[in-house]
Amino acid sequence: MMEQPNGSWQDPRRDGWQPPQYEYVPRPAPKRGRAPLIITLLCLALAAVVLVSAAAVLLWQGKDPFRIGEQAPAGAGEDAPAFELQELPEDMDDGLPTTQIAQQVGPSVVCINVYMPQSLSVAAYGSGVILNEEGFIVTNAHVVEDSSDLSVILNDGREFSARIIGQDTQSDLAVIKIEAEDLVPATFGNSDTLQVGERTVVIGNAAGRLAGTVTQGIVSGLNRQVPIQMSDGSVITMNLIQTDAAINPGNSGGAVVNRYGQVIGISSAKLSGSDYEGLCFAIPISDAQPVVQNLIAYGYVKDRMTLGVTVIALSSVTGPERGLPAHGLYIAEVLPESDLVNHDVTAGDVILKADGRELTATADLQEILKEKKSGDTIDLQIYKHSNGKTVAITANLLESTP
Repeated sequence: MMEQPNGSWQDPRRDGWQPPQYEYVPRPAPKRGRAPLIITLLCLALAAVVLVSAAAVLLWQGKDPFRIGEQAPAGAGEDAPAFELQELPEDMDDGLPTTQIAQQVGPSVVCINVYMPQSLSVAAYGSGVILNEEGFIVTNAHVVEDSSDLSVILNDGREFSARIIGQDTQSDLAVIKIEAEDLVPATFGNSDTLQVGERTVVIGNAAGRLAGTVTQGIVSGLNRQVPIQMSDGSVITMNLIQTDAAINPGNSGGAVVNRYGQVIGISSAKLSGSDYEGLCFAIPISDAQPVVQNLIAYGYVKDRMTLGVTVIALSSVTGPERGLPAHGLYIAEVLPESDLVNHDVTAGDVILKADGRELTATADLQEILKEKKSGDTIDLQIYKHSNGKTVAITANLLESTP
């Protein structure tokens, strides 16, 4: 998933209305001369965009949607260091002033320089948050994707070469590592305790050249189901924190902090469009923690299961118009290795229920699969497009591996 914005400046006025787009915060490329401010610095597309509409959402893309490339996992082993989520302080009802939060968390947020193959110049930038003194840093998968080399610049100006430990597209999380001393790990809080209206502070490498930028806002919404289009054309639905604290290109992978100075989110996406302001999104740290630990230990997310299909969510409009049910997940593609092949399930069929739960969105299937482990099966109710009949099957699941 490549992002090659030119980092220049342009008149923000646009002709006509454009539909809103949920997009990853891009990695701005280095500044090249003088040009006006580009509104695309506020449009967070990496290579493709997602139009927010009633259109169906693709998920479970072929070739294992939860894999990155073909490289061997670089995990550090099962005993790899983790990070803990701290409870809320009992004696700080009003929290810390923003100035103190900036001073406390700023040294834990780093700038990431991204290099592309056969290039000696910095191709793009991002942000990251120091997890522990061992040098593990969490960032976005879309920041480091397709990079050949990375470097990390600390708050104190020191720069170190970094290597990728693991990356995961579904969660848009990655872990990189540097060899450095005197690191300042962030303090992480439980994002499950967040409430709408709470104060938030965002810290990151805004615009790729404004390191340590601090913005402030509130929690605007929780558990937002946000569809994001990937570079391979698939679309994943992410469960995100919404905030109106400004998140800009270069903030990707940076810290979203609560009023106690605890990192409770990782900056990831924004709703862009000429008529939209302050609709920014972050990965909840409580959701990120198990993913990050898996990336550190194995280089990938272990025991994540998939059906091996590409599906499209139907609606009361899109289904009946095509002679299909008014709900369910239309199967656009079945991988050869999927067990559905053994049950004569083909493209054009519709998954109506999974484990007894009616499916109305791709996120419904995603939530069920999250609970599955290696060796588990899933009970499906399938509408057959060939004869209009509904059949019940029990299918084996595929384990996503690097």
